[in-house]
Amino acid sequence: MNSGVRKTFVVLALVSASGLACAVYNDSCPVTDPQVWGQINVELDIRREFIRQCEAPVGNFVADAMLNYDYGLKDVDATGVPRDVSPSVALINAGAIRESVVCGQGNEKRESIPRGPVTDQDIFQLLPFVDTIVVIKMTGSQLEEVLEWGVSGLNLPGDDSAEGHFLQMAGEGKIEVNVDCAGDPQTLDGEGKVITNPGGRISSVCVGTGDPCFVADGTYYVATLDYITGKNDLDVPNDGFASFHGAGIMEKFETHVPLTETVRSWLAVQHEADYPKIENRMVFQNCDDVCGN
Repeated sequence: MNSGVRKTFVVLALVSASGLACAVYNDSCPVTDPQVWGQINVELDIRREFIRQCEAPVGNFVADAMLNYDYGLKDVDATGVPRDVSPSVALINAGAIRESVVCGQGNEKRESIPRGPVTDQDIFQLLPFVDTIVVIKMTGSQLEEVLEWGVSGLNLPGDDSAEGHFLQMAGEGKIEVNVDCAGDPQTLDGEGKVITNPGGRISSVCVGTGDPCFVADGTYYVATLDYITGKNDLDVPNDGFASFHGAGIMEKFETHVPLTETVRSWLAVQHEADYPKIENRMVFQNCDDVCGN
């Protein structure tokens, strides 16, 4: 966040019962002088059961923010010559997006963010965790393995179908992931460290407008959160993303850019009147009809 926001808010790093660091405000809650960061053109549904099972406009917005931020990254080509690189895909676990009102009383929640001006307080409550962006250099096959874990909870009974590891996504040019819930879900061993069944729910992936639009042994730069690429104190991959720790992951770029900063930057951009919206970034077959579209 920028220096102006730091002057307005004192942000504390706290550890919740789940062990996650959370950004919350001290002293006055809600903040008496929130700063407007921009405007959204449509009401954003942020209900837990929606964003953890469906392509959600709010997820598209945040993932687009991550994708389009200028991280100033450089890599070397096959001849060893440095070159600028930018993400081709952005992924955010839906559990990072919250409906809870951090500054509210008790278990207060909000179902949506209304159309109109958006403040820093809105964004810090929507994205309360102290997440920064990392960019992972990986193959198409490795990316597909990550996507498999994202949809592994769909069609499970009760709350198990609305897991926080469901992914919201964006792709350079476009992204379309076809999901068939009739396929086997990806599974992990009892410790949650090793993939025991790679899964077979991702029937196709398309990133960009090339022909072909997805190459299994191609190289993709994937912007995501430091949290889901990390491990806990017991060496267990966070949110079950063992796929980020498999053999052959090419490289991990630490940007140290807060997720909320990418959203602040994206809010400053003029967007189309109906953006963000559902764009069929995810297409579901044989999955429980919970999305209403």
